[in-house]
Amino acid sequence: MNRLLSPEAKESLLAAWHRDKGLSGNALKMIACVLMFFDHMSQGVALNSLGFTPTYVVNDWGIPVLSGIPMPSLLATIGVLAGRIAFPIFCFFLVQGILLSGDWKKQIQRLVLFAFIAEVPFDLGLFGQVFYWDHQNVLFEMALGAATVVGMKKILDGDRKGKQAYAVLLFIAAAVLAEVLKFDYSAVGIIAMVLFYLACNDRRRTMLMGLIGFFFEAPLYGTVYLSLPLIYQYNGKRGRGGRWFFYIFYPAHLLALYFISLII
Repeated sequence: MNRLLSPEAKESLLAAWHRDKGLSGNALKMIACVLMFFDHMSQGVALNSLGFTPTYVVNDWGIPVLSGIPMPSLLATIGVLAGRIAFPIFCFFLVQGILLSGDWKKQIQRLVLFAFIAEVPFDLGLFGQVFYWDHQNVLFEMALGAATVVGMKKILDGDRKGKQAYAVLLFIAAAVLAEVLKFDYSAVGIIAMVLFYLACNDRRRTMLMGLIGFFFEAPLYGTVYLSLPLIYQYNGKRGRGGRWFFYIFYPAHLLALYFISLII
């Protein structure tokens, strides 16, 4: 079997995140999907055609300023800022999912398959073009991040001398590849996923890694950090809902936004 964790290690990881109350994994991913929808609606062609264009000006201290802009643009900007919460949640569950999966190869294959399926809807929904080569959708980033976690895990669990150096080299190569191929979050997305992997067995260290890993979006009013209290509430349970919903939702919502833009 293509498992990364032994049954004992799997139980240990789940125990580290167990709590009697809190939110299931699927509940958190559903929250992230809703926020991602508003983010893409605000950034994409659907609302832009009505003048709802996100507008924030970064001042000399690196702080975005919203004042003095029309209400439609303000609403679109709020949608974009709220959308910052989604990516950390997806990164966290990407790492959890790949570690807990009974077959990591199939999981990566599904990510790659839906990345290709989603690319045209992504280009249409966000850029209004059938092919937009300067920006690839986030599922490519997630697939590369998953492969990086798998590779680092296998290297670090092995007996090879200097394995830490090999793991670092793999991490750097993945970050460079994400930049070259212009994946959605490029190198910083790979960094964030690897940081979550390094802290996967500890709730508080995961919060710390989240603060560091998503610092690149902190200037946008710090809304990205609102994801961390939500992740902290994870109770170690999958929750109700099928795994395929989240794969299908990504290309489906982008295609829906493009069709909305044609109607309005």
